[in-house]
Amino acid sequence: MKQNQHQPIRVLQIIDSLEAGGGERMAVNLANALHQKVDFSGLIATRKEGLLKAEINHLDHYLYVNKRRSVDFKALSLAMQFIKKYQITHLHAHSTSFFFATLLKIRKPKLKLIWHDHHGNRPNEKNQNNATIKLFSAFFNHVITCSQPLENWAKEKLLCKKVTLISNFVSNSSIPTRIHHSKEYIVSVANLRAPKDHFTLINAFEIISRQFDIELLLVGDDRQDDYSKKIKQQIVKKNLNNRVYVLGQQSNVAAYIKNAKTAVLSSKIEGLPMALLEYAMAQKPVVVTDVGQCASVVGDFAKVVQPGDPNALAAALKSYLAHPQEAKKDAELLHKKVISEYGEIAIINQIIKIYEKL
Repeated sequence: MKQNQHQPIRVLQIIDSLEAGGGERMAVNLANALHQKVDFSGLIATRKEGLLKAEINHLDHYLYVNKRRSVDFKALSLAMQFIKKYQITHLHAHSTSFFFATLLKIRKPKLKLIWHDHHGNRPNEKNQNNATIKLFSAFFNHVITCSQPLENWAKEKLLCKKVTLISNFVSNSSIPTRIHHSKEYIVSVANLRAPKDHFTLINAFEIISRQFDIELLLVGDDRQDDYSKKIKQQIVKKNLNNRVYVLGQQSNVAAYIKNAKTAVLSSKIEGLPMALLEYAMAQKPVVVTDVGQCASVVGDFAKVVQPGDPNALAAALKSYLAHPQEAKKDAELLHKKVISEYGEIAIINQIIKIYEKL
């Protein structure tokens, strides 16, 4: 039911790309979930489209502006036409799209600008890396963060002092299909980036492979960069090239999760990873590192280990593989916990309250 008691809320999610990342998925989930909750819900992708475009429910409320430079007047003009056409009142900018969104607000100051930070490592970065955000934060009406460290950083560093910690949520609307993979496997849904620490996972899997006849599937964006090359070299070096598969981005991620024996995240830095919520929604046994909000999300219903410790990671994975009843019980309890605390309805209502107060 749409909001009637307040001023109209006509909100536009803004994201730089639609590749399969956590912030990108959150932008799409919000655009979809808000459709029946506010007067208008739309989405703009600025720089690049991607696999997540297929998950947008209302493409008539979507625009790709093909931004090619930092200040792209053609892209800004297209976005302003969209804003005028649909009488947008709120801009909800995710991650790096704050730059584009701020330029839009400068052109139309009445727009309410919410910045949503998904970058878990921001508090550890050098000040100069975030200089533009700090400057532009004077134009923000509200800041949303997905983890406690990000909330603390924003309150201390940004000019906008209205900061709220709101958990990511995952939609349960997608129906996963089966995939054709003959052997049992562990899945890791994480883009091939250094913070995800695939090296620790591969080293842990080498230990597991001595005892269990199982494979490891790595699902996530592969830029074919130095990190990617080193990961693939490590797989060959460990003689795991017939057991570990780098699959890159996949359109049916939910199916890879649903059909996995167990699911793992080996990150050394995180905020609140969408993949973790997706694991829980699929009722998979989860092994995760103690970074960001991960331990808080899973509580007592998953195996939590310290980052960068392949032996601990291997032991946790082996425990679930060796004790399937314990794995099944934890997966069911984690699913109930995530539905209760990170379900779509509760999170959406928190975000709408922010929109209403601006």
